[in-house]
Amino acid sequence: MRNGYRRHLPAAVILAVAAGCPHAEAQPAKPPAPPVSASASAPAIGCPSLANLRLLLRQSGGDAKIAAATLADPKADHLSCNLLGRDTVNAITDHAALNGNEYDCVGVTGTSICSWTIAGTVVPVDPARAAKKAPPAKAKR
Repeated sequence: MRNGYRRHLPAAVILAVAAGCPHAEAQPAKPPAPPVSASASAPAIGCPSLANLRLLLRQSGGDAKIAAATLADPKADHLSCNLLGRDTVNAITDHAALNGNEYDCVGVTGTSICSWTIAGTVVPVDPARAAKKAPPAKAKR
């Protein structure tokens, strides 16, 4: 009787552990990157690290509006992320695609660090449309 107990113990342990573990199918799928037209209305969140941007989005369930609300809370952990002014973006310096989601690293006026954003959220300012400064007045002699 004692050997029979030992023979069934490993199988019982495996079944108990398997029943308590979440299955890969039961985990919610990561939301796909929103289309460019939908992203244009989303807040422009920028982070100096792609890992921080992904963590912030994961904490907010992939919703950029919830992530922006987190950034507005002074007591929340911002992970060095902030809201970007769409008029301050001057270039897309890098692009990455991870797990079906796409990200852009954009150059921001006044900084030398690019900020990672959800791809399509912001586009660089068009130099042709930027307000041009008036030429300096010529000195009269």
